[in-house]
Amino acid sequence: MDTAILLYSIVGIVGCSTNGFAIFILFQLQNRFSATNLLISNQCIIDLLISLMSLCLFLDSDITIRLPDSTAAAEFVCKVWSSKYIFWSSIYTSTTNLVVLTFDRYFAVMHPLKYNMLKEKLKMKVLLLLIPWICGYGFVLLWLAAHTVKDKECIQSWPSAEYQKVFGLLNGLYILIIPFGVMMFVYLNIFRALRNRVGDVSSTVTSANSAARRLNIIKTMVIVSVTYFICWTPNQIFFINFTLGGEFDFNGAVYYITVALSLCNICINPIIYTFKYNDFRVGMRKTLPCLKSSQEPILPT
Repeated sequence: MDTAILLYSIVGIVGCSTNGFAIFILFQLQNRFSATNLLISNQCIIDLLISLMSLCLFLDSDITIRLPDSTAAAEFVCKVWSSKYIFWSSIYTSTTNLVVLTFDRYFAVMHPLKYNMLKEKLKMKVLLLLIPWICGYGFVLLWLAAHTVKDKECIQSWPSAEYQKVFGLLNGLYILIIPFGVMMFVYLNIFRALRNRVGDVSSTVTSANSAARRLNIIKTMVIVSVTYFICWTPNQIFFINFTLGGEFDFNGAVYYITVALSLCNICINPIIYTFKYNDFRVGMRKTLPCLKSSQEPILPT
């Protein structure tokens, strides 16, 4: 258990540092209010919240056990805090935001005229930012409802074993299967469309630069997506197997390693932006003077 706490703490500290740094850089960008950069900033804010929650929940193992004396207050704390509702909801929110980012790239490439008309509308930007939070926190209401206070302790109380299995399967669909299917479909179509447009985008310098920037964002998001699946697949395979009746030790080393690996995903995205996302790299050079002479020139995109 001490090893698990150490792993979660390291992930939490690194996640706070990398995502905090990324948010700072992203808000220095000249085009920080573009739909794509707002969604990337949203991703970092969500992952920063997960990192903070990871530190709060795992550094002090008793923090989720303590309940107030009032019956109503104890029930509220049990459902919202002791169940780790905010922590798990934020993870689902992070996943949804990644899917929304994927669709953002899809419409930018497949329907550029409509996308250019809609991307500047404030209502559309607000909607894109709110969808992940609504879906993430809405879905985990099922988990919140399964917790209650009994004998002054917060316990899981599922209506039935079938209800629990359904939630477990929905969890696997939400975290792994649906995002994987969506991203495979979207990026295969995007690369096919870009390949067919190579002759068209090379006609002018402006269109070539625009295409290069678009392709850079897409490549960055593909790497982010692949990293997501590498981090989350082991944990979800074990959880789905357990839901279907398989044995799994939730106090064993394998479980803690899979959870730590999945949490590593919240730390990695800002590192990917640093090395692959040109807008972010330009922002770093402008914001941190010490990097101006140490980095290779970045072509404008």
